[in-house]
Amino acid sequence: MKLYYSAGSCSTSCHIGLEESGLPYQAIEVDWDQNKNVAELEKLNSLGVVPVLVNNEGRTLTQNEAILQHVADLNPKSGLLAPVGTWERAQTLAWLSFVAADLHKAYSPLFGLDRVYKSDTTKAEVRAFVTDNVQKHLAHVNAHLAADQGGRDYLMGKQFTVADCYLFVVASWSKWLSLDMSAHSSLNAYLARVAARPAVQRVLKAEGLLE
Repeated sequence: MKLYYSAGSCSTSCHIGLEESGLPYQAIEVDWDQNKNVAELEKLNSLGVVPVLVNNEGRTLTQNEAILQHVADLNPKSGLLAPVGTWERAQTLAWLSFVAADLHKAYSPLFGLDRVYKSDTTKAEVRAFVTDNVQKHLAHVNAHLAADQGGRDYLMGKQFTVADCYLFVVASWSKWLSLDMSAHSSLNAYLARVAARPAVQRVLKAEGLLE
């Protein structure tokens, strides 16, 4: 299998998922600034965006949710996704959907402020509005992780899943966007816990994201 990704983007979640799965794969970086593998990517996905997974038969799959679920199902023993028909699987997919449809979307406007708005005043107002929305979503996650006696190691308790692959990447954008995380102690501990996982360390190193 081949995974086309952009360092530090949402596609890093699929990179982590593949590394955690133990499946053989090749990670191919796409860099628009250096025009690295861009033409190759556009042949596989007409929208020209990552992630793109190419299986051993040459079929392509896009979208983080689909790729992460597919990778988990290819190796059930990885524990990245509970068996079909279980409540735990449904809960994991609900969290995966939350990250994709709510949290990821909440962050997105912060990446385009300078391109969309010319007025510094407008940019500041939009940033304040968007940041408040992001904080509400992060507070929701923080409360979930803090719940129950002793809190949860991961979204599903003790088991690391595909939802954690995606949440870790998106919530980590707070650092690069200089967002205040002081109110989310359980989430901060979670991010450190995930970052310390051997597979995650390997991906962060491969993508040049380790300081």
